[in-house]
Amino acid sequence: MVGRCHLPEDLLVDVLLRLPVESLVRFKCVCKHWYALITSPSFVEMHFRHKHNHAHLLICNLTLMDKSKSIAFSLLPAKIVQGVSPEQKTVHQLQRVSDFMSIVGPVDGLFLVEKVAFLDEENARLALWNPATREFWPLPPVSFEPQPFKDHDNQFALGFDPLTRDYKVLCIQTFWDDWGLGVSPNCIVSVYSLRNNSWRNLRPDFPDCCNLHEPIGATHLNGVYYWLSGRLDNIFRICSFDMGSEQFGEMQGPDIPKTQWGKLMLHGDSLAILVGDPGKPMTSIYDVWAMNLEGSWTKVLSVQPQIVAHWPRSVWEDDKMIFEITETSQLVLYDPTTRQVIDLGFQLDLIRGRSWVFNYKQSLVQIKRKNDSQGKDNVV
Repeated sequence: MVGRCHLPEDLLVDVLLRLPVESLVRFKCVCKHWYALITSPSFVEMHFRHKHNHAHLLICNLTLMDKSKSIAFSLLPAKIVQGVSPEQKTVHQLQRVSDFMSIVGPVDGLFLVEKVAFLDEENARLALWNPATREFWPLPPVSFEPQPFKDHDNQFALGFDPLTRDYKVLCIQTFWDDWGLGVSPNCIVSVYSLRNNSWRNLRPDFPDCCNLHEPIGATHLNGVYYWLSGRLDNIFRICSFDMGSEQFGEMQGPDIPKTQWGKLMLHGDSLAILVGDPGKPMTSIYDVWAMNLEGSWTKVLSVQPQIVAHWPRSVWEDDKMIFEITETSQLVLYDPTTRQVIDLGFQLDLIRGRSWVFNYKQSLVQIKRKNDSQGKDNVV
């Protein structure tokens, strides 16, 4: 009888690191040793950063049909070739969903899904979602005292505390007595800890950072989340939140003309800002400024797309841009080197729907669950 052949540990790790998440989830059942290896934090991190775990474009397309919403999450190939319509792999699809609001992320392959927001009743219903492992974790409601204001706005951020290895969700609730009339808002900030599965209210001191602009993707870097902060003086400033100390901060952005439009984003392993004037089709110039370690800024990309009326949605592979074409409601990829435009094959519902474009990598990160009844893949 021939005995079993055992691979050396380093060779086994090298082989497993090259496999997709779907295969590794199945291989956890091979034996206890494989389960312990594949679920270990060090292996999860190595697999996420491995060169074989390629980044993909993940498109969330929300459309309205028959008074309900249809949501499709589609994954595109790692390489998009001119002249070849990219194959869309449906990661998840939901029909007739009435209360989907938004999705935030990704951070380490995880997303934060918002179903709906009520001011006085159930508040915002949130959940963490890992598309690769199909894990879904509903968050408890955010608790806050009712405020005597007419309007409100919710902003969310997903981040990771590297010291405690805890994923956290930041909820910023801004209440206005007269929306849009320049009346100073009242902000309430709550932080959710996945480790404790609970929310905790903070007392922030950031009166000038309440008008936070939505970034492109998740601007989370080394345990800190960043937003572009709007000011009356039209100067670009950046507001930050440290997931470890749970403190807010602020720093100066790049010296950019105040007439330009800007969106905060990540460019590789650096914080960056995409600026331009998308109101001028065919002549618009988009610049990407990346922040250096010492806090200074360097222009790393300049793109002048010769295309019809459009709106920038994302940057792909550090030098290509994703645009939304206004007239045709299409998503296209623009390569500034070849000046080629690639149709990504999406028909967007821009009037009553919404779409999100993410740079996404698969992840083995497990979302903590207390019992087997939770964590089912019912995303919304």
